[in-house]
Amino acid sequence: MQEYGPGIVGEVRFARQEGGYYVQLYDREGTPVGRTGLWRTEAKAREAARRLAEKLAGK
Repeated sequence: MQEYGPGIVGEVRFARQEGGYYVQLYDREGTPVGRTGLWRTEAKAREAARRLAEKLAGK
């Protein structure tokens, strides 16, 4: 797990059938709070997760 924002951590996963990476985001208690779309590279998925975490933290 990697921290993507204040109180938001995430885990990079590979979707074999879809052929791409995505990041599932969780709050500190482990509750899912969001998920990125599919990306071809792990680096792009991590960047999308960082942007999504910023939006979620701003709520």
